[in-house]
Amino acid sequence: MMAAHTWPRDAEQGELLVDGRPSVLFAVVAGVALGLVTGGDIPPTGRRGAARGRLAIRAAVLVIMGLLLWMLPSGIAIILDSYGLMFLLLVPLLFAGRATLAAVALGFLVAAPLVRDRVVELSGLEPTGPLALGDDPGAVLVDWLLTGYYPALLWLPLLLAGLLCARAGLGSTRVRGLMLGLGAAASVAGYGAAAVLPGVDAEAHSGTTAELLGAGGLAIAIIAAALLALDGPEPRRIALILAAPLTALGRVALTVYVAHVLVIAALAPLGPAGRFEAAVGIPLLIGLSLGGIALGLALQALGRRGPLEWLLSTLAGLPFREREQDDEGQSARLSA
Repeated sequence: MMAAHTWPRDAEQGELLVDGRPSVLFAVVAGVALGLVTGGDIPPTGRRGAARGRLAIRAAVLVIMGLLLWMLPSGIAIILDSYGLMFLLLVPLLFAGRATLAAVALGFLVAAPLVRDRVVELSGLEPTGPLALGDDPGAVLVDWLLTGYYPALLWLPLLLAGLLCARAGLGSTRVRGLMLGLGAAASVAGYGAAAVLPGVDAEAHSGTTAELLGAGGLAIAIIAAALLALDGPEPRRIALILAAPLTALGRVALTVYVAHVLVIAALAPLGPAGRFEAAVGIPLLIGLSLGGIALGLALQALGRRGPLEWLLSTLAGLPFREREQDDEGQSARLSA
């Protein structure tokens, strides 16, 4: 994402590899993470209401963060508010069975782009960002759900795919192999269809079934390849060493995302995003990347979380803290 927002490009240059695909990977990883923190392939039967409640609170906080970032002159299509809405849509499906997750994902993958196309045809709406739509809540909702840069109904299959992978059991080499094969096949199908079939578009942010298959399949294949690199003690040790900078950056992903928007907004007279000259954009990308890695490594050494990661987790847990303390006290009494 940082590369997409800082790498220099001219007006006639076409799509870059970093356009659109990082945000798709961001969404798929979110689904995987939600599956892992809610039990992986064996989700617990108790406290599911609390898990759904935490997810709903996280979603609301992300929506607020996103709307605040949209107010800045960064030139970035902010993902956090749409991300939060996707989380809200995922709440009732959080503990659904694998067959249900697959069926719902497939249904939205096929139907949602068709509904979006019809809405655009009738209304003429184009991606603008929620704050540009003024005081019309209906238009804002349509932008979030169907016509925006990250339309929640179209992108929901991406989160569902990640959640399904986590529920299938990421610790299994067989599951990782299936993810790699199926993800690669989906990517080839999506981008291949756009390459050979007239009228099929798979450009970044086009929101077509072809783009979602292409970029979503690529994201799943990348996740699988990273996990397969961890199989075996010696390959795992080497992979963890090589991936340490990325691991550190991943620990503070939300903090780094917000920080990079703030920095780019501050440098708006020189840009904004996607409009930087090489003398500004390339050093900016290097500085943002190294700064994020350094922050992640420092917090990891201190055993601390990123500031916004901590805030999000704390706010999500506040309504359930007293109940959890009561449960811990009861368990202690029973043990005694």
